[in-house]
Amino acid sequence: MGLPAVVQSAVDSWADLYGNHQLVSVTVRYLHLAGLVVGGGTALAADRQVLRAALSGPLARSGVLSALHGAHRVVVPALVVVVATGLAMTLSDTETFLVSPLYWSKMALVGLLLLNGVALVAAERAVTRERPKSWVWLTATSAASLLLWLGILFAGVWLTVAA
Repeated sequence: MGLPAVVQSAVDSWADLYGNHQLVSVTVRYLHLAGLVVGGGTALAADRQVLRAALSGPLARSGVLSALHGAHRVVVPALVVVVATGLAMTLSDTETFLVSPLYWSKMALVGLLLLNGVALVAAERAVTRERPKSWVWLTATSAASLLLWLGILFAGVWLTVAA
């Protein structure tokens, strides 16, 4: 079943604008990559601090929690930019992307990253409340975050070559 006519018309208009105006397509791709660099870079740095602190004592861990909380204020808006620009790029060529198993694999990784982000915030709160095994949970979610960010980057690069 196809899209409603008004939606299909909007998608076609966007695809025409994106495909025929380099400034538009370059700006969207730039914002997507900038969101990945800023959000992903901040997340990777925070994840690395958590993993390092997991091996350290309680004194080192308290400073990491503050940094981790601050990282969320950068990562979340950057993710919003990445999702919005990713949607814009998808709508620029639905015939290619929506039938691509690689595209859907990347979207699955993005979904897992978002779910892991919720788990990471919950783990951070558990650590703050000094719940047992909370550092194990925080360490695991940080490790998963690190792997997911890198996996999404890999899938994105592969997708640009395959598309």
